[in-house]
Amino acid sequence: RMRTTVLFFVMVLCCSSADTVAGEQATYVGVKKCKVCHIKIYQTWKETKHALAFDKLNEQEKQDPKCNECHVTGKDVNFPGIQCEACHAPGSKFTSATIMNKKKYEADSEGQRKMALEAGLIIKPDEASCKKCHNERSPHYKPFDFKARYEEIKHTNK
Repeated sequence: RMRTTVLFFVMVLCCSSADTVAGEQATYVGVKKCKVCHIKIYQTWKETKHALAFDKLNEQEKQDPKCNECHVTGKDVNFPGIQCEACHAPGSKFTSATIMNKKKYEADSEGQRKMALEAGLIIKPDEASCKKCHNERSPHYKPFDFKARYEEIKHTNK
């Protein structure tokens, strides 16, 4: 009976530590990491309103957490503007060389894509994602047509 109890606690401990590792929150890595492989997308993005969103704020607004909710990525002024991860999710779990690897992608694009999705990559953001910022709370709100606006920002994986 004692042996069963000890075994039970060992199993609980192992499972709870595995959950902690698997359940760690993904963190933001920044556009500099993304542009290494996605340079064409980066070149297009860097001149957009999303890229320049933080620059549009005055100095007081740049210090305001409410403004930073939408004008920086991950509410972190170290990631100014609406960077890749604002739409595609924090990248720490899917930007590793194991997943984001050109040679591996060319050899098995579906397998690599599946791994990236399982690691949290959002390939195509939905309307709800955009409306986290494009909503009536914004002092500069304009009516938001998701389909029309998405056409302006969509890009391919090249």
